Amino acid sequence: MKKKILILRFSAMGDVALLVPVVKSLTAAYPNVEVTVVTRPKFGPLFFDLERVNVFPADVDYTYTGILGLRDLFGKLLRKGPYDVVLDMHDHVRTIMLRSLFKIFGSRVVTFEKGRSEKKAFTRKENKITAPLTHTVERYRQAFEKAGYNFDITSPPYLALSESIQNASGWFGYKKSAENRKWIGVAPFAAHKTKIWPLENYPQLITEVIKGGPVKFFLFGGGDKEIKFFESLRQQFPEHCEVIAGQLKLRQEIALMQHLDLMICVDSSNMHMAALSNVPLLSIWGGTHPDVGFGPFGSSQQNVLQIPREELPCRPCSVYGKETCYIGDFPCLNRITPQIVSQKVLSLIAG
Repeated sequence: MKKKILILRFSAMGDVALLVPVVKSLTAAYPNVEVTVVTRPKFGPLFFDLERVNVFPADVDYTYTGILGLRDLFGKLLRKGPYDVVLDMHDHVRTIMLRSLFKIFGSRVVTFEKGRSEKKAFTRKENKITAPLTHTVERYRQAFEKAGYNFDITSPPYLALSESIQNASGWFGYKKSAENRKWIGVAPFAAHKTKIWPLENYPQLITEVIKGGPVKFFLFGGGDKEIKFFESLRQQFPEHCEVIAGQLKLRQEIALMQHLDLMICVDSSNMHMAALSNVPLLSIWGGTHPDVGFGPFGSSQQNVLQIPREELPCRPCSVYGKETCYIGDFPCLNRITPQIVSQKVLSLIAG
């Protein structure tokens, strides 16, 4: 008899993406388990190709808003049960309300431990406690362990692709072999200013990398502002830059990522998707810090570029990023020059 597990996780794409290796490892270890992931519709494709994993797309911004909307969502989820366990992998207002309703109706509920107090101590302005914290992937796994499901995280890659997407991936591979150039992804945007390496650095970075050999840059992102910036780069480097933003669907982007020789990124969802696809990457860090638990999963320290805390003890100033800087001029980002990044890029694609 199959065990049914319900997972609640909304929030940012990167946080949701980090569930993928855990859910994939769970179903590999327990063939009798069936999982339903409740998340925002745009995040659902991350789980589409996982075995015995269903997605319930919950539009909590428009369809299931407020107390009445969450009550309706709970009712629909309840009718799809019963569940052996409900896991709250968000521990926020919406999921707290939902898990409370499940408890009232007799469901077993497990909540993952965010480590809020440890993260607050790591990021406070003074007297920081900076011992590396448990990675979010491991925190998710520990929640399953608490629920009675003990397993190890399997080997990468974690983002599976359906046959149709694999065919597209094969087309990307054909294009790459025909071009005979190193393919480099560029994902320069994030939700907060303290994560974004200055955009004015990218033309110089691209210029320096082009000098090192035949390369092609694929520009990842989304939204009018980001696309406008990418178009400016393509105009400056028409033979070397291709704008991906707004052109491909999520799983097609992942298929393309898997043919990259390197992804240049910041602390963002694109960083997590590249890491989970087992793509070599270089992530540039500013006001946040990988040791808080959101580093690129499975990547080594050589794939992280940041100003050491010995030089800037104010780092990190935030867990998730923010718009202001204690010092005022974002030295955590501005001290990382295009020359520093280009040298690292060239060493990684050469190796």
